[in-house]
Amino acid sequence: MTHPRLSVDAMCSFRWSFDRDLALWTDMGVRHAGLLITKIAHEPARCIARLGDAGIAVSTLITESFDLNAPASWERTHVAHREAIDLVASCGGHSIYFTPGRTTTISWQEDFNRLAKAIAPTVAYGRQKGVLASIEPSLRTSASFINTLRDAIDVAERTGIKLVVDFANVWMERDFRETIARAMRHVSLMQIDDVVIGGQGRPAPGGRAHIGQGELPLRRMMQDVLDAGYTGVFDLEVVAADFSADCDEDELRRGIEAASALLTDMGI
Repeated sequence: MTHPRLSVDAMCSFRWSFDRDLALWTDMGVRHAGLLITKIAHEPARCIARLGDAGIAVSTLITESFDLNAPASWERTHVAHREAIDLVASCGGHSIYFTPGRTTTISWQEDFNRLAKAIAPTVAYGRQKGVLASIEPSLRTSASFINTLRDAIDVAERTGIKLVVDFANVWMERDFRETIARAMRHVSLMQIDDVVIGGQGRPAPGGRAHIGQGELPLRRMMQDVLDAGYTGVFDLEVVAADFSADCDEDELRRGIEAASALLTDMGI
């Protein structure tokens, strides 16, 4: 049985269908799942109902991001966000999230100002519906101009947006323990995975690895998160660097087991 505080994210099996995701989650006794809006857009209400029938709670729903270079497109994104929030609220789910968007190349402060203006309606609607609207700071510059947790905290304090914190994006953060503690009141979801740091003769893959396949000090990082007061689920999100590689089912099953074992070993 999978650890009750482990969530498995649909990004782990990016090219799979929702049906295939659900079959694996059900077979492995997964109790929480992170969803990808593109996988359920064809029948969102029915997919959510099927999750409920399987006893699986929605830890988060990944939805579309704002194009900071095109303010005229923001209202369309607001509509998509309201629909995502309504969907999550309908099943008592926890949050939605999206990446902040790539830089406008004007200045970091202008990016910040544009994002703050863009996300305000989403944050307000989420509060009204009891769903946390969140962003994920990311090292992928194609998806985010916010590349450190320290900068993400500044954004959260100004705007009220919550944060999805992924080990793969923050493991090099200066003063990790102290920064996680400062961020914790803004955190909606912790995502866990491993990373191959790389070295001579062993280049870094640019993506994420399953627990135990990389080089991160995971137990220390997990303890820092727990000491900071995190009480939510831990979302397993392991994706290829370019998202194009297919997912090996046996490897994913082993990855879920390894993540579950880590939570058990930590006494969670």
